[in-house]
Amino acid sequence: MSVLVTILILMSLLGNTEAADVREKPLSQQEITTAVKNLISLIEQDYIHENLSEKAVTVLSAALNRGEFNGYFPYRRFKIKLESMLFEVTRDSNFELRFRSGLSKTNVTADEIIPGAIHTMMLDNNIGYLAVDGDLIDDFWQTELDFAMTALSDSRALVIDVRDAGLSTLAFSQHILSYFLPPSQFLSKVSLAHQEHIELRSKEIENPINQNVEVYIVTSPFVAGAWEFIAYTLQQAGRATIVGKPTIGLGFMTVTKPLSEQLSIKMAYAKMINPKTQTDWQEEGVVPDVQCGAEEAIAATLSLISQTIPTQCD
Repeated sequence: MSVLVTILILMSLLGNTEAADVREKPLSQQEITTAVKNLISLIEQDYIHENLSEKAVTVLSAALNRGEFNGYFPYRRFKIKLESMLFEVTRDSNFELRFRSGLSKTNVTADEIIPGAIHTMMLDNNIGYLAVDGDLIDDFWQTELDFAMTALSDSRALVIDVRDAGLSTLAFSQHILSYFLPPSQFLSKVSLAHQEHIELRSKEIENPINQNVEVYIVTSPFVAGAWEFIAYTLQQAGRATIVGKPTIGLGFMTVTKPLSEQLSIKMAYAKMINPKTQTDWQEEGVVPDVQCGAEEAIAATLSLISQTIPTQCD
């Protein structure tokens, strides 16, 4: 009897999946063709892994010429097919097909943005606390950061809590780092496609944080991308102590670009190389100076500031 029940449940689930797929409006043949052709062009122009781009272009072009993208293609089916083809030849999980609805000028789909916030407070003993929540991808966040830093400018130590931080931009990362490092300091070599690269340097900031102020960055296993860049750069420059758990380990910067009227693609376009280590945090993440559970990390950080041994840590 239990076997029969299991079979009926599986048939029910399969039936629901098929029904959902049938109800989904298919993408037009023109949109699919346009999306694949534009993806080929983007990979040739901007994909960071040049040794793999030719393979990806060859596979996509061959599939397009054979008519593999012809016929009935709901979005989910097209997404699975395209991403699996790209992963098979590149082993790069950064490729992600998305709907373009609500694309902002920062190339992130609006329905995927987690509302951001910057919180500040002064703790006991004149310790400043700044917490980042959600996604900070619009230009006005630089102004919000300036207000926050002004409010905390008299702190004797500063705790930056990025455990719940989401998406950010390279420009915002550069702005944050400029508060803690001297103007024009070499932050990172940004490697791009076709062996091109730029040097990212700190900027002139009106009210930088005094170099005597101790800086602590609290991390978690969910911290990724731009926030890893900030933590790693300040750690390697000897400007911040990292407390918490190792971060995700995404050393490649990604960008989302339009493919067609409704579709866009996320892919890796840049790699950050630290001038001191000549490497990055790919795979292993930013390894904290003091490893500690996320829930205990703030208390442990305050213990470090008071120069006592944090008993909450591993």
